[in-house]
Amino acid sequence: MYKNLKAEMIRQDITAQRIAETLGIHLATVRRKINGDIGISLKDCEKVAKLFNEHNSVDYLFKTF
Repeated sequence: MYKNLKAEMIRQDITAQRIAETLGIHLATVRRKINGDIGISLKDCEKVAKLFNEHNSVDYLFKTF
């Protein structure tokens, strides 16, 4: 699970649907990626990071705990 990503999604009002549209994949797949159930490529991480205004580094957003 990517806690920082989820927190920034709430803070910056970025929905999973918007991420799905950005990546060109189904919403259910995005939710599985966000929850860590399936992997996410570096390329997709970089696309997602560009959606955020601040705290948008790939390292920060996709840090695992």
